[in-house]
Amino acid sequence: MRHFFVPFLLWASVLAAEQTQPVISPELEGLPVPLAIALQQLMKDEGHWAFTQTTQIFDRDGQPEGGLQVERYDPSQPEEEQWTLLLRKGEPPTDRQLRSWRRKKEKEMRRREEKSLGEVLDFNRAQVTREDAQALVYEIPLKKSASRRFPAEKFVAFMTVDRAGRQLAHFSLKARESFRMVGVAKVEKVEINAEFAKVEAPYAAQPSVITASGTGKILFFRVGGSAHVTWTDFKRVTPYNDRFVVELGELKVLDF
Repeated sequence: MRHFFVPFLLWASVLAAEQTQPVISPELEGLPVPLAIALQQLMKDEGHWAFTQTTQIFDRDGQPEGGLQVERYDPSQPEEEQWTLLLRKGEPPTDRQLRSWRRKKEKEMRRREEKSLGEVLDFNRAQVTREDAQALVYEIPLKKSASRRFPAEKFVAFMTVDRAGRQLAHFSLKARESFRMVGVAKVEKVEINAEFAKVEAPYAAQPSVITASGTGKILFFRVGGSAHVTWTDFKRVTPYNDRFVVELGELKVLDF
C-alpha cells in the first residue's frame, strides 16, 4: 500500500503546481517565468484603476519649484474626459491654464501610446543580477529603437519581482554613463525609480511613488532637477471601451 501512495502523492503535487501556474500570453513567451507572470498581472489590470496623481517639481538644489500639480485619472470616462486637472502650482486652474494643460496632456498621451513596454525594453536579454528568498532583480537593456531622442545603449532598466506575490515591486531606469545630445548638451545623470504597492486583493500591485532626476550642462550652464509623483485614492473601475470582452493588451510606457 505504501508503494502505491508514494507515486500518487508525487503525481498529485506536480498536478497542483501545474494548476497554480498561470498560462503565459504569447507576447510574453520566452521571458523568465517570474518576470513574465509579474508583467502579465500588471497588463491584465491596465486601464482598470482610477487614481489621483500628485506631482512636485524640484530644482537642482532640491528646492520645490511652484506648488503641487494634482490630476485625477478615470478610465471609466470617455477618452477626452479621463484626465482632470484639480490643482496647478497649488491653486485651482484658470480657464486659460486648463486649455494649455489639455493641449499638453493630449500630446503626452499620444507619445505614451507610441510604444509599449515590450517595444522599449529588450526582455529577451533580461538576466538576474540579484536574488534572495524575497525577490528577484532583473537587469534589462533597452532596444536600439527605444528612443529617437536618447542613445538607448546608454541606459539600463531593472525590475524587481516579489517572489511571494509574483508581482512587480520596483522598477528603475538609469543612464550607464554621461552622453551628449544635439551636440551642445551633456547629460551627466538620469534616474527614474518607481515603487509598487498593493491596492486591493487579488489585483496586482500598482505604481505608488515615482521619482525622476537628471543633471547636465548646456554650453557653460549647469542644469538639473527632479520630480516626485505619487498615485493615491485608487478606485477599481470598468474601462470605458470595454464591451464585455476582456483582452490582454500591451502595457504602455509610463511617460515619467
